[in-house]
Amino acid sequence: MDFLIEHWDFSANKPTQVTDVQSQIKANHWYHCERTHPDIRNWLENNNVPLSTIDQLLTNETRPSFHSLGNDNFMLILRGINMNENTAPEDMLSVRILYFQGALISTRKVPSRAISDIRQSLSENKGPQDIAQLLNKIIEGLNGKIDYYLDSIEDKLQQFDVNDESTYQHISVQKALLSVKRFIRPQQYAIKNLLESDSPLVSSNLHQYRFTYNNIVRINETIDFYLGELTLIQEEIRLLRDEKNNKNSYLFTLVATIFLPTSFLTGLLGINIGGMPGVDSPHAFTWFCIALFAIFIFEWLLFKRLGLTKKS
Repeated sequence: MDFLIEHWDFSANKPTQVTDVQSQIKANHWYHCERTHPDIRNWLENNNVPLSTIDQLLTNETRPSFHSLGNDNFMLILRGINMNENTAPEDMLSVRILYFQGALISTRKVPSRAISDIRQSLSENKGPQDIAQLLNKIIEGLNGKIDYYLDSIEDKLQQFDVNDESTYQHISVQKALLSVKRFIRPQQYAIKNLLESDSPLVSSNLHQYRFTYNNIVRINETIDFYLGELTLIQEEIRLLRDEKNNKNSYLFTLVATIFLPTSFLTGLLGINIGGMPGVDSPHAFTWFCIALFAIFIFEWLLFKRLGLTKKS
């Protein structure tokens, strides 16, 4: 069974790793499988797993959800932050969990750091002691990785400078959070449905599962808060940009207003018709320049007295 990544037996007092090949699904065992392997479908069919359940367990695109299958069997589809190398964290990986006849079957397409941590803790005799704790640890592990990712988002938000007009950095973070929220919001509902399913697996550790559900609620509230903060940052950047544009427009208007009378006079004296004053005087141009400068000074003092030259 090459599709089987790891197999643990929780039926004894201490979880033990199973290394020999066993084709029959047994209660209180955890089977962690490669979802894309072609042999996994035959294995599930040979163990009388319904075909509709197999299709949903192995399909490519899924949203987080909970499905009760009767006889205390259920399927839980979750998403987690992709912490593998050369991947975007918001490209969330899928973890499918089938609880069937007392056994827990988990499948993945790409490795999950949360499940890898559980496998490591089991090998060090520090992991969950039964199937109920195992399922809760998987969910809580996925929540923990999301929390870690949100901590990095918080660091980025604190480093943002609203005076920097390169808003693409803010937009990229906003898009990432929206991608995460797309799956984390329904994941909250899936965990809530699991909590309310009255499954004996959940009832045996009800307090821990409630704590896990409260964590996913808090995570969703944190995402909403960060999205709101990003919206405020974008609004502040827009207001600062509008204020800067208004100041520049005001400055251009003020300059144009100051030079309007002088431009009128120079244009008037530039016409080539007879009768223009000072045509025959050698000092006319000098006196004209002095008059223009005096008009400029007068306008500047007048605007300053009226408060029109203030920046604010």
